Amino acid sequence: MLNDVYYNLVTNIGNFFDGIMIVDENCIVRYNRLFVDNDINLNEKNSIGKTPMDIWPNLTAETSTCSRAVKYGETSTNQTQILRHASGREISAVDNTFPIVENGQIIGAISTTKFIDALTFRNRIDLSNLTVTHTDDLYMTQDIIGASEEIKLLKYKIHKVSQTNTSILIYGETGTGKELVAQSIHSSSTRKNNLFISQNCAAIPNTLLESIFFGTTKGSYTGAESKAGIFELANGGTVFLDEINSMDLNMQAKLLKAIEEKKITRIGGSAPKKIDVRIIAAINEHPQCCINENRIRKDLFYRLSGVQLEVPPLRERKGDIPYLTTHFIKVYNKEMKKNIKGVSPEVSDFLKSYDWPGNVRELKNSIEGAFNFASSSIIEKDDFSRLYWLDDQTPSTPSYPDQYWFNGSLKEGLETFEKAFIAQRGEQTSSLAKLADELKISRQTLNYKLNKYQLKFGRNKSTKVK
Repeated sequence: MLNDVYYNLVTNIGNFFDGIMIVDENCIVRYNRLFVDNDINLNEKNSIGKTPMDIWPNLTAETSTCSRAVKYGETSTNQTQILRHASGREISAVDNTFPIVENGQIIGAISTTKFIDALTFRNRIDLSNLTVTHTDDLYMTQDIIGASEEIKLLKYKIHKVSQTNTSILIYGETGTGKELVAQSIHSSSTRKNNLFISQNCAAIPNTLLESIFFGTTKGSYTGAESKAGIFELANGGTVFLDEINSMDLNMQAKLLKAIEEKKITRIGGSAPKKIDVRIIAAINEHPQCCINENRIRKDLFYRLSGVQLEVPPLRERKGDIPYLTTHFIKVYNKEMKKNIKGVSPEVSDFLKSYDWPGNVRELKNSIEGAFNFASSSIIEKDDFSRLYWLDDQTPSTPSYPDQYWFNGSLKEGLETFEKAFIAQRGEQTSSLAKLADELKISRQTLNYKLNKYQLKFGRNKSTKVK
C-alpha cells in the first residue's frame, strides 16, 4: 500500500539525517525534532518560538543557513558548521537548508542536519529496493548551462578527470560556479555513491579547521569529544575545499601531509587512520597571484595542481547568456509560480553587453530580482535594478568608483577600486616595468592583474580591452 510506504519512510526518517528544523518567514522555529539521543536538552518543546540564533548563540543572521534562506532565498547544501549551544557544548554538523516558497513568496525554510559527532554517519535509507543517498542533491555535468567552446571544453575535461582519483585545483572568479564543477566531477566518478563534503575554508576560523578536517579525541582539550573529521566521514568519497587561499599556511602544511600520506590523526590521538579521499580544492584568483603573495604554499600548490581547471568568467562566454537566461527563467517560473516567456529585445541586448563582474551568480540574482517586479509575460528594462542602467556603467577609461554606480560585495568593491587604481597610475607611467615598481608588485603579478581586468597600456593611455 502507498500509505504504508509513506508511513515507513517517515517513521524511519532518522536513518538518513539526525535532525530537522522548520522556521517561518521571520526565522522563528515552528518545528524542531532530533532523531538521535542528545545531552543538551535540545527538543521541540524548548526550541519552538525561538530563532536558530537563540539556540546556537555563535550563529548570526548572516551565518545561519535558515536566516539566509528566509532573507535571501539561499539554498545551502552539505555545509559544515560548528554549532555552539547556549550550554557551551559544541557540535559539528553538516547542514542542508532550503527556502519554502508559496505563490512566489518565501514563507519559511527547512533545514536537515547530520551531526558529525554521531558514532555513524548514515547517508542512506533502504525502503524495499529503493536506495536514496545524499548524492541525489548534487549537480551533474548536464547542470552546467552553455554551448560555448569554453563550456564544451570544461565539460570534456570534467569527463576526463572524473575517471581518475587525482587531486584537482579549480580556479575562477567569484560566482563562476566552481562548486558546481566540483560536484559534477564527483557525480561522474566511481565515488558518486559515497559522500561529497564541501568546506569553505574562509567561513571557519583557522583554529577550528584542524578539528573539522581531522577530528578530535575525547579529553584532548577541555570539552573535547571523540568525533570524526570530514576526511574520515568522506572516506571513499570526495572533499571539496573552497577558498584554500584563505587558509593559514601552517594549516596548509598539515593538509599537505594528510594528502601525501593518505593518513590523518585526530587531535589528541596517536593512531593514524588511513583515508581514501579525493581532494578537490578551489581558489577565486589566479594561482600564480596567490603564490606570489604567499597565500598558498608552493608545495601544496604543486601537489594539487597536477590537474587544473579554469572556470571562465561570464564576460568571456557571452554566447551562453541567452541559454542561462532561459534556464533561470524556467527556475523562477517554477519557484514563483509565474509564466514569464522571456525578456524584451532591449533587455536581451543589455544582458549580452554587460560585463557581469559577479558572473553567473549575479546574472541569476538579477533575473530573480526582475521576476519580483515583472507585470507581464516579458521582462522589461524597468523590472531590473536601476543600477544596471546607469549611462556610465562601462567607461572607456575607468575612474575611481563611488557609492552611486557600484553595487556588490566588499570583495567586488575592492577589485573595482584596484582596477581603477591601476588604470589611473598606468596613464601616468611610461613602462610596465616602472608601473610594477611604483605599485611595489612583481612584473608577473602586474601582468596577471592586467589580464584579469582586461587593461592594456600604450603611449601612456589606458584603455579597456573589448
